Amino acid sequence: MRFPIIFSFILLSQVCLAEETVLNSSTEQGLSRLQSLWAEASDGKNWQVAAGLGVAYAPEVMGGDFYKGGAMPSFDIAHRSGFFMGTSKGIGWSYAVNPDWQAAIFLAPSGERKEKDRLTDKINFKGMGDIKSAAQAGAILNYVLGDLNLSTVLLTGLSDKNRGQQLTLGADYTVYDSENFALMLNSSLTASNADYQQRWYGVTKQQAQKSGFKAYQAGSGLTLGTVGLTGLVPITKELRLISSLSYNQFLGDAADSPLVKSKGSGEFSALLQYTW
Repeated sequence: MRFPIIFSFILLSQVCLAEETVLNSSTEQGLSRLQSLWAEASDGKNWQVAAGLGVAYAPEVMGGDFYKGGAMPSFDIAHRSGFFMGTSKGIGWSYAVNPDWQAAIFLAPSGERKEKDRLTDKINFKGMGDIKSAAQAGAILNYVLGDLNLSTVLLTGLSDKNRGQQLTLGADYTVYDSENFALMLNSSLTASNADYQQRWYGVTKQQAQKSGFKAYQAGSGLTLGTVGLTGLVPITKELRLISSLSYNQFLGDAADSPLVKSKGSGEFSALLQYTW
């Protein structure tokens, strides 16, 4: 039987994580799984819409130590047929083979980075050129085993602007859930190919001359590991408070890049979401 898999996507507006973050981050894994605990979409409705507004505190750029706070809006829509659309994951279609196995394919914009984005109070990416957003395709496979949710996400760029591929393996465990509160442990591990690594963490000779960063060739391998906590408090059947705390650790060639000033960083967000 088909049913909508409700993905909750966060768009950091003023808190701009210019570094492209993994779509299956601990926050989004947690929201996806926690929402299924109450399964509002199973009330016989053909459509479900979720809109939210909150705050976030995170590095302006992944790998930087300049933190910034700001507003965090989100919007998602899903149909019983499997169609979904969200503020950051774009548009796609999901399918449930059975209650344990779910899959999805989607098209979405990739991340971007501007020369004015700050690594530290005094260092930005001047001379590196802007990394512009472009279309990318993705596929997700989820497996639910009791309170454990395992996920695989594959992303690939569709143009020269965002060339490269990423593979993320995630695991979420529901520590506690009741009608009044739910808590989940989140984790993920991301690997990237050489094209992706070089685009975000590499420095060409020409860029080195213009920017002052040393030249650096980034190869394929592990990129990022994430652990976190996600909590959900239902206020009413339609309204809920979602909060998330996570820690990101750069790995491999990404961690050694001159464009990474802080190999580890934390993120916090709190979102009030209404579903109808």
